[in-house]
Amino acid sequence: MKSGQNSTLLSVGEALDILLSRIEPIDRDESAALFDCAGRTLFEDILAKRDLPSFDNSAMDGYAVKIADAGKTVRTIGRVYAGADLQGAIKSGECIKIMTGAPIPEGAEAIAMIEHVQSAGENLVKLPEQIALYQHIRKAGEEIKTGDTLLRRGERLNAVKCAALASQGVTIAKVYQRLKVAVISSGDEVVEPWLSPSRFQIFNTNAVTMTLSLKEAGFDAHYEGLCKDDPRLLAQKIEKALSENDALIVTGGVSVGDADYARKAFESLNAEIFFHGLNFKPGKPTMTGKVFGKHFFALPGNPLSAFANLRIFAFPALRKLQGDRAFYGDFCVAINDVAFEIKGDRDTAFLGALKNGRWQISRGGKYGSSMLLPIVESDSFAIFTKEAREVKAGEIIKIVPFDRFPKVSQGDPINRGR
Repeated sequence: MKSGQNSTLLSVGEALDILLSRIEPIDRDESAALFDCAGRTLFEDILAKRDLPSFDNSAMDGYAVKIADAGKTVRTIGRVYAGADLQGAIKSGECIKIMTGAPIPEGAEAIAMIEHVQSAGENLVKLPEQIALYQHIRKAGEEIKTGDTLLRRGERLNAVKCAALASQGVTIAKVYQRLKVAVISSGDEVVEPWLSPSRFQIFNTNAVTMTLSLKEAGFDAHYEGLCKDDPRLLAQKIEKALSENDALIVTGGVSVGDADYARKAFESLNAEIFFHGLNFKPGKPTMTGKVFGKHFFALPGNPLSAFANLRIFAFPALRKLQGDRAFYGDFCVAINDVAFEIKGDRDTAFLGALKNGRWQISRGGKYGSSMLLPIVESDSFAIFTKEAREVKAGEIIKIVPFDRFPKVSQGDPINRGR
């Protein structure tokens, strides 16, 4: 086994730096139809094929006019609608009635809003006293010009970015193939939800949480089944899973000691370990590395610990592996609602809920890493460094929502102790 930074317990920031420095995107692309592009990651830059707007057009319903005619009564010589072919030009003393989105007639220098124009007889209107040059005219190319970069390689497409593709007539986009991520659960005490547990067994919730969280995040996740606490059997399952997938999540069997079955399994496969052990709660025994040339994340078996470490560590790494330019978790700021204390000499992530700009810690911070319902009741984390001791009511803190979109540049979502 090749060993990396695994001799000391790492802070959250140190662990992320080590992990992300080892990740290079898998350059594997495919074509996706426009209506199937949401959630996909662009494989190449998209350049504008045409100006946007592609022609000068009206931003308002009104009259296309000469600015020298401000305050005068002028004759209406026609009208033009959005999408219509443009006919005619205007001279001094003339105007053309125009609708929003319609092309600007030749000779027009501004649009007088219809609300500011008065009827002065048949085909005659009185213009307002003040008319600015080019007012209410959308100029060709004011959004983007032909040849400019519309979207960049590595951008995660959403509805409005797909609309930007449509604005250029792009109906097929080259995207990164979805990252195939395998999920393995382990533990003699765990039984699948469709089976009957013995008195001292628990249902397997991690498989559901891990697999569906990965799918929600846009990955092609596959549950590979449950493995007993046997390093040899786990090694076989790891090898098979990675023969068919790009990355692997394993839950359970990472605690240091006799129950460290996951590390023994990876050691038997000559895995490179990036780190094993964090100065972090929940999730001290988390382990990451590479085996068979593919990345793995071995997470604690406790549901809360597995959930937190999946999102804080695995998600950024998997996003980068899939080619996303935006892979660091984003954060927002909120007012802490209820004071609480922080104990221990380690970085800590607390669960909580954000409502109307105020964040409240879940259950007063009194929950264990084996619990599931505190996650159900929460929508975000607040992460604090080991120096933090007290968070006061009314204090402004950083919050990491579960569903927050990632950001491109590395931010600092961690609250520093004072």
